[in-house]
Amino acid sequence: MTEDRLGSASTAALRQYLRAAQDYGIEAEDALVQNDLPVGILDNSITRVTGTEFQRLIRWLVDACNDPLFGLKSGTYVQPGSYSIFGYMIMNCRSAREALHMTPMYESIVGDMGVTKLEKAGPRLAVCWTCQYDDPVIIPHMIDNVLYSWTQFARYLADLPEGKPYCVQLERDQPNSEELAVYQDMFGCDIEFNAKRSALIVDEEVLDIPLRQPDPGLLQSLTQQAESMMDEIKQKKTIILQVRAVLRRLMEHELPRKEKVAEALDMTERTLQRRLQEAGTGYQNLLDDIRRETAIEWLTTTHVAINEIASNLGFSEVRSFHRRFKSWTGHAPGEYRTLHSKS
Repeated sequence: MTEDRLGSASTAALRQYLRAAQDYGIEAEDALVQNDLPVGILDNSITRVTGTEFQRLIRWLVDACNDPLFGLKSGTYVQPGSYSIFGYMIMNCRSAREALHMTPMYESIVGDMGVTKLEKAGPRLAVCWTCQYDDPVIIPHMIDNVLYSWTQFARYLADLPEGKPYCVQLERDQPNSEELAVYQDMFGCDIEFNAKRSALIVDEEVLDIPLRQPDPGLLQSLTQQAESMMDEIKQKKTIILQVRAVLRRLMEHELPRKEKVAEALDMTERTLQRRLQEAGTGYQNLLDDIRRETAIEWLTTTHVAINEIASNLGFSEVRSFHRRFKSWTGHAPGEYRTLHSKS
């Protein structure tokens, strides 16, 4: 298990899913409160969250909406701002080809949710996306969202509302006929399911269609801002990695207290709190992440009794641990151990 786990993500990307959830009667503020996330995400006063927080919210939305096409439909609400500053960089490119070749370099501004790769597909180009998250329930939704968002954004940029890929490849299983018709209608092309990759397959000549408002000067200015933003994100990730490492070490002996973590990092509690806030998270959020990961690790790789795990993780009652663990994973601890035990 890596120390950074799921990295971080722009809250701009979250807002697209939250907007889609409104179509199912779910208010964005309610969804954030239910997942212990600040409502400042809605007005961009909070600009980043941890990847674990992002994944947890998407899982909650998927479960609450109860629609296998939620991820696909959420792509309808893509806007330039959905990609943070990178979306505005793309708007000022000369062509889709220029924008695509910038994507692997700058997509971490949007978040660490996945990785874009360009591959040859015979006479065509495959624009592939691999999800980096680890919840199998949300991965198909996120892939659908990304590929359809790209399609919609490209239609807008090229001023081609009926534009379509040559075909779409998806690793997910083929849906029923009704759902398949929705995929075909929205993408406007053939869909290949159970594929070896998730990708848009596009004709090479399409990539050179001029975009609607190229501005090389503005693109250069935005690129400089993006470089500074990436440096800042890297610095913020450092404090998160440091705190997670200390929490993991101290968790082996007792539930870590904030003052102990600050002392281990040679800083005051106030400084620790401020730096975590600047990084878009907080001490309690990171502690909960580590408790969740440690609980899963002990349940699946050891024979430690569940009541002992609860006690070691700072739960005064076993039933409190049961409730929290079920909120994390959807399963009771004993059930999870039976399903996923590696020992």
